[in-house]
Amino acid sequence: MGGASELSGGAPQPYHGRMSREILLTLAVAAGALGLFVWNRLRVDVVGIIVMAALIVTGLLTPAEGISGFANEAMLTVAAMFILSAGLVKTGALDHVGRWVARAAGESEFRLVAVSLAIVIPLSAFINNTPVVVVMIPLVMGICRSTGIAPSRVLMPISFGSQMGGTLTLIGTSTNLLVAGLVLELGMDRIHLFDITPPAAILTVVGVTYLLTVGRWLTPRRDAPADVLSGYDLREYTTVLVVDPEAGVVGRTLGEAQFASTYGLEVIGLERDGQRRYSVGASTVVQAGDLLLVRGKVTDIARIEEEVHLRIRQPATAFVPDVAAEAEDDDPDRRRLAELMVPPRSQLVGRTLKETNFRHRFGVPVLGVQRHGEALRDRIRDVRLQPGDLLLVRATQRVLLDLHKGPDLTLLGTVDLPRRRTRKLKVAVPIVAGVVLLAAFDVIPILVSAMLGVIAMFLTGCVTAEEAYEEVDWMVLVLLGSIIPLGLAMQKTGAAALIAHWLVGVTQPLGLLGTLAAVYIFTSLLTEVISNNAAAVVLTPIVIATAHDLGVSPLPYVIAVMIAASNSFMTPIGYQTNTFILGPGGYRFSDFVRVGGPLNLLMVVVATLVIPWFFPFHP
Repeated sequence: MGGASELSGGAPQPYHGRMSREILLTLAVAAGALGLFVWNRLRVDVVGIIVMAALIVTGLLTPAEGISGFANEAMLTVAAMFILSAGLVKTGALDHVGRWVARAAGESEFRLVAVSLAIVIPLSAFINNTPVVVVMIPLVMGICRSTGIAPSRVLMPISFGSQMGGTLTLIGTSTNLLVAGLVLELGMDRIHLFDITPPAAILTVVGVTYLLTVGRWLTPRRDAPADVLSGYDLREYTTVLVVDPEAGVVGRTLGEAQFASTYGLEVIGLERDGQRRYSVGASTVVQAGDLLLVRGKVTDIARIEEEVHLRIRQPATAFVPDVAAEAEDDDPDRRRLAELMVPPRSQLVGRTLKETNFRHRFGVPVLGVQRHGEALRDRIRDVRLQPGDLLLVRATQRVLLDLHKGPDLTLLGTVDLPRRRTRKLKVAVPIVAGVVLLAAFDVIPILVSAMLGVIAMFLTGCVTAEEAYEEVDWMVLVLLGSIIPLGLAMQKTGAAALIAHWLVGVTQPLGLLGTLAAVYIFTSLLTEVISNNAAAVVLTPIVIATAHDLGVSPLPYVIAVMIAASNSFMTPIGYQTNTFILGPGGYRFSDFVRVGGPLNLLMVVVATLVIPWFFPFHP
């Protein structure tokens, strides 16, 4: 007996007024999953596998039901869309877009924001929005540096716009595809490619209007510097300095040398004769051969070698006595400091610099690591890299360009983009257009058209098989396949109906619109602290059961979950694109609350009024 056939079809399991063992176990698994997502010490795909195993081991699902998520239509469609998006990147389609943005924006900040939104939103509607933002970040940073515009004024609107654009179609974001696949398993009719477009388009227009008016006033300004090196002045890093015998600070205390005020660097640790000390202060005497762990601005770190005999040493092996092995033997005048961002599908994600043998593999030393706008103080060789991390490196222009060409690092600098298969551009764009049109006119299901598009990409040479494996976000796919069974278990055991019963009891006095607003708010808040896909999986069966309790169509509530789960504006960790712009834009956590908070509230009000126009409670 197959899991899909047993779980699909008909209304959710009704609530009979008692708390069964199965309901308690399901709620415990769900609560454990939410706790692990919030804890954020394990990768989301690992959490998904734990949840899937727990559902099978406890007997809540059969093994066939437990692994049914990996045969779900949504997961396979998401994989195909990753490859189609890669085809547009590899053939240079997005590079052409970036050059057009530069020409159209000129030197006007308002035009740069408006043109960027005009490009990012429609692109995000048809290809995955994450690579769109990853490609736009270095392009926008280059434009900002050449025009003097603060990157912080542009990157946040781009991230928010990409999220709104992703809600415009079924294929714009993995969350939409996930919910659409889940409702089929739960017995609802198929959601088509443009079904969600009308309400999402109105919300997007409202959101863009906000970003160009009130949001623009609230968006912080981190002034753009005039040159490339000072472009990193807004961010702090932790690195190690070797004290040469000729250094003027030898024999003096840090207080006497006025180290902090003179060099702009804070000494936070010291190693001498193999002994580490973290309790350093103004009375600490500096000796030749000392290793000083310092924190400060990039410009101050760079200046230290020019002005005094304190050498930058690769801190990936911080506080290891063998100093000579780390000495730079290349001419420093031929190298420059630059920042590299770790993109979402990099093979470096989840691994340390030590495990990847970073310096040997890429040929550059990592001088510092920054995450969420903060310099990491730990031994960075042992830090497990996350998407959006910024690595401070020093290398020649040629080496930096080679790194940028690869899939594992994105350069945030003013270099020419790598050459693409531009001759294939006229092939890749029609392929993606054909995928969309075939699905839009219901000629074939979106899964079939996407698969045909992938085959066409392979046969025409737009994407190689090796590149396809690199571009697919396997973490997202494993999360989708392993977390989908949780939603099925909640529906099967009656846990969803129980939560829906409680939800109806609380919101019924507010009426149908009040319940819809509560669903949107709860989904939005849950998405801010856990994966948007996980939030959608947990809430979709609950809102379907809620609609059955109220005796209305579940579709308005399902659409609210789809839109709210993909519009995460209030925190830098609620959505991947927010995480990516945090470091390059020099943002603080509070910036997202100040700009995204009012936008979230605006979306709640508009969504509550607009969704029932297109998806009535009583069709």
